[in-house]
Order: sequence, then C-alpha cells, then structure tokens
Amino acid sequence: MSFFSGSTQNMFSSSASTVNKTQANQKSAEVQCPPPDTVSCLRFSPESLQTVFLAATSWDSRVRIWEVQGNGTTIPKAEQMHQGPVLSACWSKDGAQLFSVSADKSAQMWDLGANTFTQVAAHDAPIKTVHLISAPNYSCLMTGSWDKRLR
Repeated sequence: MSFFSGSTQNMFSSSASTVNKTQANQKSAEVQCPPPDTVSCLRFSPESLQTVFLAATSWDSRVRIWEVQGNGTTIPKAEQMHQGPVLSACWSKDGAQLFSVSADKSAQMWDLGANTFTQVAAHDAPIKTVHLISAPNYSCLMTGSWDKRLR
C-alpha cells in the first residue's frame, strides 16, 4: 500500500539531487506529511545509496520513507502499514530493503524495488528492536522482543 501519490515502482532507483548525510544532519527541517502519532524510530539510508532517504516508524502503525534533498527539505516517497504500533526499523546494507518490527509481534521486510511487504519473523509478544548483522560470510536479521527472546 502506498500512501504517497504516484507509482512506488523504481522510486528509489534515481534522483536528480544528492546530499551527504553530514549536510542533511546539520540542517533543521520538518518533514512533509509527518506521522500523526509518536515517532518511535528514525533511520537514514546507508551511504551505499546515492540519494539520502529517511525512514520513520510510529505508533500509528506505519513505516514511512522520505527523500532528503540537498537543502534539507524532504519529499514523501512511500509507506507501509503494520497491524500495530511500529517500534523500530533498520536498513539492509545496500539499502534495497527496510526491516521493521511492531507491537503486532511481527517483523516485516519491505523490498523497496518491488514495493512488497513480507513477514520474515514473529514473536509471542511485541518486538522492540531489529538489527541486520552482516559479516563477510553471512548476514543475519536479529529481533528482540518483550517475550524476553532474541531471534
């Protein structure tokens, strides 16, 4: 489901504007179309992407992504929805996926190129945190839940 107008297909493939994260972080600006409820997590896209994106999770059950322009302004790009408040998120190393976890007890993988949202893990209680661990020989998605388990 896309919240923002226009096609989400190829929305992350190119952009006329690029900005480094240092420039973006030195400016204060409000994002367009902010969440109407508490923001639980903010994550900038990895430096492997030419364009800077900002992902935010919130208690309105949504994950949102904005493109950050060189002048600090933002352009809403897309959103996905969980069945409960979204508590945390992390980007894949190449920026092709965004992982999010929720009070709905699920971990979801958002494939940004295909604009698909797929459950990749579950717990018996709300999931509080998510991290993608990358090593030379493997990568692993780790989730931490209020059920006192790491998976």
